[in-house]
Amino acid sequence: MTTLSEYQKIIKEIAQAFNYNWSLYIQYIHLVEEVGELGEALTVHNGDRKVGNGEKALADHMDLEEEIGDVLFTILELCNQLNLDSTVILEKTFKRYKEKLNRSKIE
Repeated sequence: MTTLSEYQKIIKEIAQAFNYNWSLYIQYIHLVEEVGELGEALTVHNGDRKVGNGEKALADHMDLEEEIGDVLFTILELCNQLNLDSTVILEKTFKRYKEKLNRSKIE
């Protein structure tokens, strides 16, 4: 199984091949855009909107897997730009949530 850290290396190669030399701010804006597209796909999935070409309130994005993949790709590329290891980040996050869960069971 491929780890997040390994995917980061692959994404770094892809970003270099496509010449993604975006500033952190532009990378952030791109992430917001991808999250918005995921939101649009969620509205289609939930039946709140119909699929179309983006005109007349019809959703242009409908593939949940594709949109989640785009968000993950963009987050991993952001980790690359910041020299952060996504696996370490996720492990710390799980630890933090487990601690929160344990504290809530005690209270």
